[in-house]
Amino acid sequence: MLGCLPALLAFGAEPFVSVEPARNPFAGDALVLPAGQPSVQPGEGAGLVIATCSQCHSLDYITTQPPLTRAQWTAGVEKMRARFGASVSSNQVPILTEYLTRAYGAPAKSP
Repeated sequence: MLGCLPALLAFGAEPFVSVEPARNPFAGDALVLPAGQPSVQPGEGAGLVIATCSQCHSLDYITTQPPLTRAQWTAGVEKMRARFGASVSSNQVPILTEYLTRAYGAPAKSP
């Protein structure tokens, strides 16, 4: 490889140019809430939501959803696991679903 270096330099190539990787606009820290505002509602399971969900998207994605039922939150978490490869184990799904339903769920319908 180094034997090719003089030939590359003769054609104007710069050796060992450092290239900064492009910023991923979909990274969990791409969107940050204004200072002083909570990113998620406090409660049991909030830490797990922050640790798992924010690996792929902003927490605003959760907090701006319309009120969803437990079944809809479960389907959403399972979709993130199956389709998008979220690093959520099967035993974490009920914890996430319980928190999301309690914090951001639709009010239970009375019979």
